[in-house]
Amino acid sequence: MISVGNANSYFKSHVHGDAWNEYSGEQKDLAITQARRDLSRALGRPMQDDEPPYVEGDKKRDEYAVYEQALYTLLSGVQPKGGGSSVPSLEPDERKPVGKSLATGGGKWSLEALSWLCDKVSLVTKLS
Repeated sequence: MISVGNANSYFKSHVHGDAWNEYSGEQKDLAITQARRDLSRALGRPMQDDEPPYVEGDKKRDEYAVYEQALYTLLSGVQPKGGGSSVPSLEPDERKPVGKSLATGGGKWSLEALSWLCDKVSLVTKLS
């Protein structure tokens, strides 16, 4: 289940866990919502919310991709750490043009998020 609580668990043993913890619960929730929406739109499918528990060696995890993209969004300066205004929703005129893929996102995408969406060989090929 994609949620702030599960994201907190994910980042508990993550190199950027301290950075994730600097944001408020509301900021995290809104960043996850935005990341989920953006990734779903770019992939042309809903993000899976019913994945089985992680097993060492899993390479594809929508849940973890959403969390990595959410952190990337927060760290990209969308929000001040520790609180403030909410992560803004994208207005229709600011949305990514139709036809743009994850590979051509122009710096919009977290490489860690992308690595959870496909195997690394395919990722390198797509980004080249």
